[in-house]
Amino acid sequence: MAERRSKSNKKFMLLSALGIFMVVDHHTWITFNLFGDFIPYNSFFMPMFVFISGYFNKVDSSTSLPKYLWKKIKTLLVPYVGISLCVFLLQQLINWIKAGEVPSVPSWYLEYALERIVTVGSFASIVEPMWFVISLFAALVVYAVLKKLLCKIWNSWVMLALFCALHLLVVYFAKTTEPDSITWFLVPLKVLFFLPFIEMGVIYRDHLEKKHSGLSGGWKIALLFVLLAVNMARMMYLPNSYDVAFDSINDLSGFTSPYIVTPLVSSLVGILFWLTLVDLVGKPVYESRFVNYMSCNTFWIMGFHILFFNILNCILLAVNNHIVPLMYFDVEAFQESEWYYWGLSSNFKLVYLAFGILGPLALKWAWDRLRASFGKRFLRNTA
Repeated sequence: MAERRSKSNKKFMLLSALGIFMVVDHHTWITFNLFGDFIPYNSFFMPMFVFISGYFNKVDSSTSLPKYLWKKIKTLLVPYVGISLCVFLLQQLINWIKAGEVPSVPSWYLEYALERIVTVGSFASIVEPMWFVISLFAALVVYAVLKKLLCKIWNSWVMLALFCALHLLVVYFAKTTEPDSITWFLVPLKVLFFLPFIEMGVIYRDHLEKKHSGLSGGWKIALLFVLLAVNMARMMYLPNSYDVAFDSINDLSGFTSPYIVTPLVSSLVGILFWLTLVDLVGKPVYESRFVNYMSCNTFWIMGFHILFFNILNCILLAVNNHIVPLMYFDVEAFQESEWYYWGLSSNFKLVYLAFGILGPLALKWAWDRLRASFGKRFLRNTA
């Protein structure tokens, strides 16, 4: 069996596991909504993943940019391509089950898919969350190049201020420009949107973590209440309470707040809240093998969870068609959308959530077993 990875930084292990749980929870039409009434998932969780990447990102004057680039290609782009291709093939099987016939792929589909990958970041809605990988890869590479070139004069606080200014310009530009006119500029704009959070992760690691972790339990609880109060006040002040959040970062079209500073403030509040909460109460699960496995395989969960929603729907479709009609199961709606869910009751969303998390993890476990088996056979044959 493939070797199990174990993350030594348990706080950030749990933080990344919570982040991917929030992604799936958000995509299951809010099943648990952890503190979401005060700090909506879409107000911070994508920037939080960038913050986590920044925390572990170590670039200095000795960094070899070709080696760094190759490492990011192997850890980000190669899994992106592999997961996307796998989802594409399985999607054809699901489409066949939906329609009852082998689907045909239009001749223009490859061109369309490539266009979406280099603009929005993903080729289809069934793998839509993978848009984030392209943006993260580009942001990390741009950050590395800048820091390498400017290493002699680099000051994290000054660069953070500069990155924040560029971030605000992106939000302003996105709010005041027609979405169709920025399609081919989405990747560089998202890079500028995410750069501050890379630097925040670096600053937290180098300057703030010891002070933050060293706070007493009372001060951490007080900080949590302050952050909740800040967001409650913002929700009351903004025209709509959900304006603290920002949907559709993939195409930069979800900024509903009238203030361009809202995404930055919301992200800071959300990241600091969950950092503090994990630091305060997370230790009982720091040694959890399941949490560690989730954290080590966020890629698989992000890439496959919508596919597993559809696998569940295929099972429900088979039951509906061949065993017993299911109340409220809308066959046509399922055939038309990868985002359909059976609205039997709010509790049934738990089943989708379980499929979205456990399905990709089970697939990863099977993949590791398969690789290990082939590896052992290869060693025996070459011995």
